[in-house]
Amino acid sequence: QTILDFHALNNTRAESQKTRAADYTYQNARDIVVLVCANLYLQSVAGASRVQAAEAQVTTAQAIYDRAADLKKAGVVPGIDVLRAQVELQAQQQRLIFFRNEYQKQKLNLARAIGLPIGQEFTLTDAIPYAPMPPMTLEQAVGRAYLSRSDFQAAKAQVRAAESAKKAARGDALPSLHFNGDYGDIGNVPGQSHGTFTVAATLKIPLFQGGKVHGEMLQADARLEQRKSELEDLRARIAYEVQTAMLDLKSSGDRVQVAQSARNLANEQVRQAQDRFSAGVVNSIEVVQAEDALATADENYISSLYAYNVAKASLARALGVAEKAYKQFIGGGK
Repeated sequence: QTILDFHALNNTRAESQKTRAADYTYQNARDIVVLVCANLYLQSVAGASRVQAAEAQVTTAQAIYDRAADLKKAGVVPGIDVLRAQVELQAQQQRLIFFRNEYQKQKLNLARAIGLPIGQEFTLTDAIPYAPMPPMTLEQAVGRAYLSRSDFQAAKAQVRAAESAKKAARGDALPSLHFNGDYGDIGNVPGQSHGTFTVAATLKIPLFQGGKVHGEMLQADARLEQRKSELEDLRARIAYEVQTAMLDLKSSGDRVQVAQSARNLANEQVRQAQDRFSAGVVNSIEVVQAEDALATADENYISSLYAYNVAKASLARALGVAEKAYKQFIGGGK
């Protein structure tokens, strides 16, 4: 039994810290998996929204075409208006076909990422509408990230492991104390045997290991400095990632508000253009232009909402709480 060995003691501490670093690295990998799957889910939700918007635009274009055909039969509008409405209808039908195909591919990507069996049918249950984030200052976010980020905790554990490894290298030059004991039974037959034992204590004093210990200490010191540099680089990168995520969140949130207002205006524009066309005040050009404006407004809103939700997921990852709190972040809860 070793009674006192500074080299072995500090080596044990170093390996213990490496084990903790491995646990933190595992948790960090789980956070990355959550971010990837959340992003793919949000892409699929955006794809579903584009399909719904395209279906509504096809319905509107069909109604305009039917109305134009009826007005032509009544002799109110020329044939060019019917032709123009038919072209717009077919254009919207093409967009719908494209978005349906993209949506199915996005669902396949999601199914592959989460490990669903090939051919497994599934339905997205969470529409994930717009939900504002609770207020949080940059200082609060960065401080929370330093406490919660698993990769940062892993880097700190690696620094502690390197410090213990350096102490272990220094321990090779220090004396070590060992205890040796043995107990047995000796004799020709069991009834005439008696016990035998030996006990010894050994003090080991290294005398000619100065060069070896010096070299090991230089190596350990270099590894320690490397780990410290990695830790400081990660500290700066975390602050950058948090600040970037918060900037993206602010910008995309403002875009959602503007896009929502623009979509409401575009819907009103389509309604008024339809009424004016039905009343014979204008031809179908104004209606087609209003429909195109609505399609653009819908796409801007869907894209900005997707960007906003991705920014929230990225912020959760930057804070190191992707697995624990991504639902609250996406849903806007605390």
